[in-house]
Amino acid sequence: MYFDKLNSEEQVTYLIKPIIEVLQEAGGQLERSEIRDRIGEKDERIAEFEQKLYTSGKTGNQYKKFDFKFNFAIKELSYVGIISYIKYNPKITLTQKGAGIVLDSFDAAIEVHDKAKEYWAEQSAKNKNKNPVPEGQTVEDGEEETSTEDGIVDDFKVRLQSAIASMSPAKFEQFSRALLTKMGVQFTNKGIQISNDGGIDGYGYHVDEEDFRTTRVVIQCKRYNTNPVSEPEINQFLGAMNKFQADYGVFITNSRFTNKAREAAREGTPITLIDGNDLIRLVIKYELFITPVTTYVLDDFYLDE
Repeated sequence: MYFDKLNSEEQVTYLIKPIIEVLQEAGGQLERSEIRDRIGEKDERIAEFEQKLYTSGKTGNQYKKFDFKFNFAIKELSYVGIISYIKYNPKITLTQKGAGIVLDSFDAAIEVHDKAKEYWAEQSAKNKNKNPVPEGQTVEDGEEETSTEDGIVDDFKVRLQSAIASMSPAKFEQFSRALLTKMGVQFTNKGIQISNDGGIDGYGYHVDEEDFRTTRVVIQCKRYNTNPVSEPEINQFLGAMNKFQADYGVFITNSRFTNKAREAAREGTPITLIDGNDLIRLVIKYELFITPVTTYVLDDFYLDE
């Protein structure tokens, strides 16, 4: 993978310009999850890095190296005044300085990363007794032990992603049906009978409660742990949708879609694409096979000396 060839500092620097770019395109404000999605859609190297799980050499636990690099990039952009955000608030806002950046002539290493070394030095000094991750450390140095901005939630998402990846194809199909049922799709026996027939894993109906409109929907489920869903698979699904006269289709994967696949899905009969990140958000939204708990975090009042 491309990002595995970069050192820690290069990985952070690589993310900076795409973050600025998607914020500029969106008019200056996006939530963290939206930024992650959009930079992945722009750059398949980022998309691959965002999905990859690593295993800690110390604890054996899985984690996303991308989470740390992304949060480091956000902190550095904030430090140099290009973005602003409030702790624990998912919204990231582009400052006037950030809005005026011309990306074609912008050097992220010089304008952001090098200037932010002062920030990391300050953090290292402040947390010298709290096992900090100094600038330039690698994951083997203990990065996987460091809390992210939303550490508890991030840890849950990693465990959920790992659990979904471990499902058998049959269980993943069952899981996908359960999720779409929560979302209002009523499956019929026809879906079971035509499983694996022409790219269809389920057939059902969705009733819009506001206008009482009923639409035919078909689904396709692909549990991939390494490869993304490609354009030919979308085209095959489009053909199957036409065969079963579906009003729209839902293609679900725990992996990701290539840019060509996303382009193909926008043509012809509508297809809703649900990738691994979408799955995690929807599982949380509909509380599918999970138990919500309440937790608390300490404000800075308790942490400041």
